[in-house]
Amino acid sequence: MSEKKADSGETKRETWGGKQEFILALIGYSVGLGNVWRFPYLCYDNGGGAFLIPYAIFVVLAGIPLFFLEISLGQYTQQSCVKVWSKLVPAMKGIGYGSAVVNFMCAIYFVLVMSWSVLYLVHSCIPGPLPWTSCGNWWNSEHCVVNANNKGMNATMLQQISNTTGFASALHTTSNKTNNTTIYSPENEFWNNYVLRKSDGIENIGGLENWPLILCFLGSWVVIYLCVFKGARTSGKVVYVTAILPYVMLLILLIRGLTLEGASTGIMFFLKPDFSKLLSSQVWMQAGGQIFYSYGICFTVLYAFGSYNPYNNNCYKQSVILASTCSLTSVFASFVVFSIIGHMSFVQGKDIDAVATSGPGLVFLVYPVGLSLLPAPNLWSGLFFATLFMVGIDTQFAGVESCVTIFLDLWPNAGKGKYGRELVSAMMCLLFIMLGLPLLTNGGIYIFELFNMYAVSGIALLWLAFFQSITIGWIYGVDNYYENVKSMIGYYPSPYFKLCYKFFAPGISLFIFIFYCVKYAPLTLGQYVFPGWANAVGWFLSLTSMLCVPGFFIAEICKSKGSVYQRIRKALNPVVINEKSAGDDVQCEKRFLEDVRNLAV
Repeated sequence: MSEKKADSGETKRETWGGKQEFILALIGYSVGLGNVWRFPYLCYDNGGGAFLIPYAIFVVLAGIPLFFLEISLGQYTQQSCVKVWSKLVPAMKGIGYGSAVVNFMCAIYFVLVMSWSVLYLVHSCIPGPLPWTSCGNWWNSEHCVVNANNKGMNATMLQQISNTTGFASALHTTSNKTNNTTIYSPENEFWNNYVLRKSDGIENIGGLENWPLILCFLGSWVVIYLCVFKGARTSGKVVYVTAILPYVMLLILLIRGLTLEGASTGIMFFLKPDFSKLLSSQVWMQAGGQIFYSYGICFTVLYAFGSYNPYNNNCYKQSVILASTCSLTSVFASFVVFSIIGHMSFVQGKDIDAVATSGPGLVFLVYPVGLSLLPAPNLWSGLFFATLFMVGIDTQFAGVESCVTIFLDLWPNAGKGKYGRELVSAMMCLLFIMLGLPLLTNGGIYIFELFNMYAVSGIALLWLAFFQSITIGWIYGVDNYYENVKSMIGYYPSPYFKLCYKFFAPGISLFIFIFYCVKYAPLTLGQYVFPGWANAVGWFLSLTSMLCVPGFFIAEICKSKGSVYQRIRKALNPVVINEKSAGDDVQCEKRFLEDVRNLAV
């Protein structure tokens, strides 16, 4: 990226070095842990193929149109998310602030996934057998049973042992009890007893005793700060590796997975829908939330990326292609996971939905099994978890950079001076480190799940996406928006997108929001049901972003004069921007401020 200076000597907004840099940055951000880690375990939790139906509906009706919307608004206004909505419809600037809160929450907890990856990477680099393939370690219990493949057993032999001794887990977690004996697999105990050092519930949060994970957590933040410190120029170079290497690794794992016995069973579970699951509000809510999560919608980052584009960049074609690539990558990664789960089902002689423990740790249990089945497992494990970490860097870096950008947009004086931006970045990372420490406790996985399912997913994202599409479709005016887009790319987008902004996107978001509230059920993690107070904390996390929309709207009304009706009319009167230099022209900025002052009067 490069900076341009105005004739007055003021520094203008940074711009991408070229289209390729923008495309690779978007691939690095959108194609990340949300595809490789989050999508497969949500599929497993929600009935495999049943999850794909609402997911596909969301992609067509809301995902791709809103992905393009955020990038184009950033490109047109050359501003961050908060400034975009303050400029277009001041009364709806709560959308920008709510998105900033979601991004802030994500930056707190998302780095923990990277820390898990680093811990697995470190152990992959240590000579000797992979620690999650053997028992006898200090974290293993007396009920740990080594992977049957490591013993050279076949499925028939395993079944015979299972019938006589209660041996239940060849590859993964089990809790079958035979003769009052519970048997666990080594990778399950490595995950629960070593990586997480998991307590029995959120009521027993424990202390900061997991030093290997704490060191990985701090190391991850050091790398993230160096990325923010150096800026997007360094990230643009790294993305050449992080955007390509995951596909190479996934292809190798897919080829190996498809050659395993029983892989077809897992693939069929992934593709064949259980239509009864569609009656669950959780399936629809998580499908919609996953679209927004993996695409980065309502996370502020797409606005920032778009704002670095040249004004006449054709972001329309780029957005459609990149959004489609993101969804296809999620499906591709799921083929890898479910082929291995199918093999686990075959070896254990159990149904697919009874093979593995659901939840965010699914991928950290399935991928290690698949990697251990390859020649030179240490090498492939090291490459894979290094790739997982680098993919996470792209996403986390973009989120932190967006937080820094918004902070400097709101308080520009803080970034002045020789090391002003560097100090702001350091303070931001330090704040995230302090807020993330509870995630490293024995009960950290339960706190993680509250963030994952309440703060930065589902209900909060549906709420923000609803108001975002309503504002463009009905308040600012979709025709005005189309004129803005035409001034940039030279032609109007598909008329279908108009229908999405006015009807489809807000309609399906509102429907699932109501459906979820009516059929709400407490959060669970495996067999553990979160207590009422924990769910209340989760709702509080959701409301911190959701209440920004009505809060700023009410504040705008209170600043106006006249009757309630007149105040609402003034608040919903958009500031239509027709100047080409909307983000750069000083005179345009002055006219905008005058319009805002007139609206307040």
